[in-house]
Amino acid sequence: MEKTEILEKIKEAESKVESDIASAEEKKKNMIYEAKLKAREIIEDAQKEAESIKAKIVEDARSSIEAEKEEIKQRKSRDIEQLEAKGKDNVWKAVDYLYEKFLGMVEHV
Repeated sequence: MEKTEILEKIKEAESKVESDIASAEEKKKNMIYEAKLKAREIIEDAQKEAESIKAKIVEDARSSIEAEKEEIKQRKSRDIEQLEAKGKDNVWKAVDYLYEKFLGMVEHV
């Protein structure tokens, strides 16, 4: 082989190596781009799932609060009814007491 042939082969090899390097760089850029797209997609999916979980937690909390509020309302209604009954009972006791006192006063007159 002559020097020119050897140099030509070296240049071809260098050219092929440069082409392979450029191709590898392009592949690397594409892989990075694809990975970023996939990461963005994963993040968006995670955010949607987090929003869904948050909405469920809020709804569960609201339901729990409503149930507790209703329980408190019923308990307080029973308390009010008991107080009303005691009050009416006390009124009748007071009426009876005053009536007895009145009768006692009338009988002494």
